[in-house]
Amino acid sequence: MLHRGIKFVHAAVLAFSAVLAFLFVRGLDEDGVLGNSALIWVFDSDDSTSGAQVAQAIASFSADHGVTVAREVPDMRDPDGHRHLYLAPGDRQSGAGSWLDEGYPAFSRNYTTDVHPIAEIGQRDPRGEYYVFGAPAAADALVAEFADLGLRAGVTHPLSYTTLAAAYTGGVLWGSFWVVALAAVTMTGASVLLSAKAYGILRLQGMSFGGLLVRDLRQLAVSWSVAVGAVAAVTLAFLGFYNGLAWLGMFATVAGGLAGLFILLVLAAHAAVLALTFKVDVLRALKGELPARAATISVYLVRIPALLLALSIATDVAAAGQDVLARQESRTAYADAGDAVTIRLNGSLPSETDQVIKEVGPWLRRADREGKVILAGRRDLQSIAQSAQLPPGEVLVVNETFLAKQPVLDPTGRRYTPVAQDGKSPETHPVRLIIPESLSRQAATITAAIPEVLASGFDRHTQLETLPAKSGQHVFAYNPGNQVYNAAHSPKEDRSLVRDPVVVVVPNGSKFLSDDGYTAFATQEGVVFPDPDDVLGAIAANKGNKGNKLQTYVTAVRPVGQNSALKLRDAVNEFRVQLFNLILAVIVLLIAGVGVCIIYSRKNAQAIFVQHISGWRYTVTHRFILSLELALAVLLATRVPFETWSRNQQLEKLAAAGTPLPHPLVHLTELDLSVIAGLVAVEFGAVLLALAVFHGRIVREGATEA
Repeated sequence: MLHRGIKFVHAAVLAFSAVLAFLFVRGLDEDGVLGNSALIWVFDSDDSTSGAQVAQAIASFSADHGVTVAREVPDMRDPDGHRHLYLAPGDRQSGAGSWLDEGYPAFSRNYTTDVHPIAEIGQRDPRGEYYVFGAPAAADALVAEFADLGLRAGVTHPLSYTTLAAAYTGGVLWGSFWVVALAAVTMTGASVLLSAKAYGILRLQGMSFGGLLVRDLRQLAVSWSVAVGAVAAVTLAFLGFYNGLAWLGMFATVAGGLAGLFILLVLAAHAAVLALTFKVDVLRALKGELPARAATISVYLVRIPALLLALSIATDVAAAGQDVLARQESRTAYADAGDAVTIRLNGSLPSETDQVIKEVGPWLRRADREGKVILAGRRDLQSIAQSAQLPPGEVLVVNETFLAKQPVLDPTGRRYTPVAQDGKSPETHPVRLIIPESLSRQAATITAAIPEVLASGFDRHTQLETLPAKSGQHVFAYNPGNQVYNAAHSPKEDRSLVRDPVVVVVPNGSKFLSDDGYTAFATQEGVVFPDPDDVLGAIAANKGNKGNKLQTYVTAVRPVGQNSALKLRDAVNEFRVQLFNLILAVIVLLIAGVGVCIIYSRKNAQAIFVQHISGWRYTVTHRFILSLELALAVLLATRVPFETWSRNQQLEKLAAAGTPLPHPLVHLTELDLSVIAGLVAVEFGAVLLALAVFHGRIVREGATEA
């Protein structure tokens, strides 16, 4: 009979293929519209053609070329979970053209897509993203059509193999694939080794290597068919409930490809380990003996990469867990923000940066002067005076309204309050620079650097008041800070609660902050509107007004609380996947560790028994394998600290030379060290336990035979 472990592996990889395919396709659907052959980004315009004329030209192009073209526009109120497709169908009866009547077949339930005729797009600025559904060559023809309309555009293929490979290589799902593959190969090899005695009997009956392999595959075919049917039935039932079997063909293709890769790896491992059993003659095989040298090398070829992979995943799990905890800690602050929103500026206007600043900056200043804005701009502390070697930290550029919402304490614990509005020009009030006591030694350097943060006409000698702040306090900054470079933090780390920031308090709407500064902070989610209607009303009031194109530059509002909730959801999902990867990696380690002990004990059973009855100490009898495992444990325990130290040494050399750091310094936390210690204990402890069990069995069996 075929070992049940092999049957389990084949059923498991089929199930894992379905799960990984689901996560992959769901991610694709949330990142963009499925089914497209090309994506065209229109990034410049000479303003010779109106949005309505462009929409009409696209409709004619679709009809002439038999392809469907769709313009994607984020929803104004929910840009992270809702999009609109303005569609020009090539054939309204089939393919993407049918979405006008049937709606977009969403694979993910986390994202909503509404489909509209392209004529409804009206006078919206034509710059943005357009999907092409049909022959890929049509994308180039559409770019040429855009050029005739005075538009500049570029073509990408987001669903091509090369693009997807570049986007997902090194990601969480990529790691999941290799962990599952390693686990499947390890379990298959272990199952074949455990059947060594049964294979010896079959060899005694005259079966060759090819005959044994064909026999195993024949027996596997029955259980494999059952597993395929069971996994397919469960998957179809789930997808039918989840999304009505949307994009079933794409899902089946991805799942089938993954399953095929897994099965090939498993079959290769099966054949390779089966071939190893033929390295032992039939009589010794009947006793369960294995080719010790080749088998041991093979196991360690799996075990050492598994150790390094598990270590890498363990540190990722620790980082992901800390990220989740940090985001949960800031949830209360985001909840208190209520319906507050930030604005999303149009990213398809790189050639009109000056015009964007000219339109958006004064509008934000007026809103700030009217008390409709909470300013929470951010700068990296080291970046404001790179030659001064300031310590890592952050600068918050805020307005008086911010102080009314968020507490900033002086050294005695009293809260700084906003300056009362007296009807005078805001420039009559000074800028307040609040520096934590922990940075008191750098106060002069920071004070001298502040003019670089504010408008060029600012005079720090007459318009700046320096005040102290209590050390150790956390200030809520209304955004996670991911769009602002910081030498001490990861780009994905949640920095919503900023520890000991330098706070620059600018009077509401004053010219101490430039139009460029307002616009830059807006792109970093640092300009917050407590009432979304203040944004939506301003946009609606200027629609159709050619003198003010605010509706062109502000494409959506983003609720700060909802944005935080979505990031927390993503962080929790990533933590779960990483934890799943770690569990599988640990299982691989345990299986490989037990496999080492099986091979070692079967090869040396007689010598172990003789040494035991001769009074040898346990550690002396097993000194070779214990020394080898101890060396691996030391490698596992010291690898991450050594790599961290080495990397930080290189970064410190760059910092000393005045070179901006490419990424932050790495600091090992107690959680990191605890995870590494736990992994070492599990790995080394499992081998010690397995070795003790096999040692006792050898002694008992030897005593019985004697």
